[in-house]
This record gives sequence, structure tokens and C-alpha cells, in this order.
Amino acid sequence: MSSIVDVLTNYHDEDLTFFALVYHDYDEAAECLRDLRIHYPASPVILRSDGDPDPRLPILAKHYKVDFHNDERLFGIENGGAIIERMLELFFAKPTSYLFKIDPDTVIHRRFRYLPVRSGLFGTPQCEEETPSIQGGCLGFTRDAAEQILQSKMLRDSRLREPEKYINESPFFFRMAHRANETGLASFDWILPWIAAELGIPLYRFDEVKSGWRHPPN
Repeated sequence: MSSIVDVLTNYHDEDLTFFALVYHDYDEAAECLRDLRIHYPASPVILRSDGDPDPRLPILAKHYKVDFHNDERLFGIENGGAIIERMLELFFAKPTSYLFKIDPDTVIHRRFRYLPVRSGLFGTPQCEEETPSIQGGCLGFTRDAAEQILQSKMLRDSRLREPEKYINESPFFFRMAHRANETGLASFDWILPWIAAELGIPLYRFDEVKSGWRHPPN
């Protein structure tokens, strides 16, 4: 997995869109949005409730001037890549040059010192030998890479709903199946790199991000 060579240091808030899912983690989301608005006061932010009916969420979103969507639960493995497709559809309603998918517990200490110029997906690499991936807690997309993924329609591939049946086709399906067996959920971490590999979209290290695993809420 390669590193960044060409970078953009002179960027604006309006160049980045942040997207966060919330599901039974209001307190974490509130803290994340507070930090985000300190450092990126004018960036577009999308907060999507994945079936969480918490009445505080729209109030929180209004306070931080966030585009809030109270949607149905899509994270279950039975929905395949629908949760990722929905994220990209919301992003392309008003696209910017970059999309950052973040978890509600993401800590934002400061602004990025730079952004990558190269097309692709970027963040913290994981499992680089067999299934190279970018950790999904904070995952960056250039606009063209996000558009290529959405337009490919691969997020609608029926195999993503039953990955255990296809583990011999790709080690990425083995990872997806393991995740589904543990949590019952789909996976940004393994679905997106599988599609990227199929489409020839680069994955690369972005040292401004340090992301790791967390346990999903029950």
C-alpha cells in the first residue's frame, strides 16, 4: 500500500464533507460534533441515524448545523452494501472534493495539515499482506473514487448479503463473513476494499489519521 506523494495544503472547510452514522451512541456523537465544529466550522456534515429513534438527534444536528437524516436500519448483513450506497447517495446530493466517513467516537484534535491529491481511498492501513484495507473508523475518499464506486453498482451485488457462501472467491469475502458472524453487520472495512480492488482504485496511507477498531453498540 503506497503513501502520499502530492498533497494539498491550502484547502478550505467547504472542500470536505464529513459523514457519521449514529446508532445508540448519542453521547459519543455529541462530543464528536462538538470537536468537529471547533476545527471545521463551515464544512458540510451529514449525520445519519441508522434506525436510532433518539429524539435528541435532530436537536443535536440543528445545534451544530448538520444535515440530519433519520433513516431505517441498514447495517444488517441482510442489506449487503446498502448502508454504504446510502452514504454515497447523500454525499452526492451536494458533493465536495473529499468525503470522510467517521465513527461517532472519532476524536478530532486539529485540522488536517494537508489533504491528498491522488485519487483513491485513504486513512490507516490494515491487513496489508492478504486483504489490504483502510480502517473504517475514519476513511477518506476523493470525489472521483467515491463516484466510481457508486456508479459501478457493485454495492448492490447480491453476494454481499451472504458473504459466507463466497469465501473461496476472495479473502475479502472471508473477512466480511467473519464480521457478519460476530456482529450480524455489513462492513465498510472489507466491502469497500473489495470493490476498490475490482475497480483498480488505489488505497493508501494518510498519516493525518490514526484509526482503530471499536465494539459496535448493541
